[in-house]
Order: sequence, then C-alpha cells, then structure tokens
Amino acid sequence: MLFRVFTVLAVLALCVSTWIVSSPARRRPAPVDAKLTDLPGYYLKSAVLTDYDIAGSPTIRIEAERIDQIAHGNEVALYNIRVSYQTPSGQNWLMVGDVAHVQPGGKVVDVTGNVRLQGDAAGREGAAIIHTDTLSYNVPDAVASTKSDVRIDFAQHTLTARGLNANLKERTMRLESKVNGRFHP
Repeated sequence: MLFRVFTVLAVLALCVSTWIVSSPARRRPAPVDAKLTDLPGYYLKSAVLTDYDIAGSPTIRIEAERIDQIAHGNEVALYNIRVSYQTPSGQNWLMVGDVAHVQPGGKVVDVTGNVRLQGDAAGREGAAIIHTDTLSYNVPDAVASTKSDVRIDFAQHTLTARGLNANLKERTMRLESKVNGRFHP
C-alpha cells in the first residue's frame, strides 16, 4: 500500500514539474535568422498610387505588383511597375519596367529592367516605343532620361542611340550619341 501512495505522489510530482518547465513563461524565444533591419518596414501588394493636379484631375498613376520600404528609410522599391502620365495638353504616356526605386522626396523614379516608354498616337499613324535597360523619370518636370542604350521603334522604322532626354510635357526628345537609324519604306 505504501508503494502505491509513493507511486501516485511520484507521478503527480512528475506532472507538476513537467507543467512548470514547459510553461510559456519559461520558454526561450526561437532564434531569428533575419535582423529586423533586413525586413521591409512595410510592403504593399497590387498597389496603385495616383497624383492629382490642382483641378483634381489625375496626372500620374503608378501601379505595382509589390512595393517594399527599403531599410526602414524613405526609399521604396516597386516591382513590375506601370506608370501612366497625362500631360497638361492631354497626351498619355505609359512607362513599364521590372523594378523601380523612388528616391526620398518622391520626385524621381529610377526604373530598371525591360523599360518601355510609349506615348499615345492621337491622330498619327502608330506610336513611338522607347526600349532601354534603365530610365530615370523626374515627376514634377515630366522628363525621362537615360545614359544607357536606347532603341526607338516607330511603325516600321528603328532608331538606336546611347543616351536619351525626353520632355514628356513638351513632346521633345534628344538622343545623346551613337545615333543610328533604319527606315523601311
């Protein structure tokens, strides 16, 4: 009989000690591989950013599959972007690219990877399409520029160059160097 009481007390002591040792207050936190600064401060999925003029009309619209804050700072990265800009005269421009970085202050958007800039063809035969690897877009001035190789396709015609400065408001474009054209009848 004494043996049975001792066994029951031993089992109870084992249960109580197991409960105390395994309580959440005594558990050590699991080690974290990534530092907090390595993680994005915030991120957005399927985001659309729109800026309006004084009259309330949309002037620029930025669509991105994902937007990440970089290093808990003021810079953000946008992935698979689509930027639509409408000039004061009503012409539409579309810029697409793989990755974009918005510099602090939000005035300049640097786009890299499969960049394409295209204006609408209102009243004309086909629109010019600009292809490059990198493009910097100054939002307030509506100026797109690059020092990289550029290919411009217009209908059956092709121009290549190194470097470009395009003022979207004024509808002007300047090719910097190594300009070469191919015009098919």
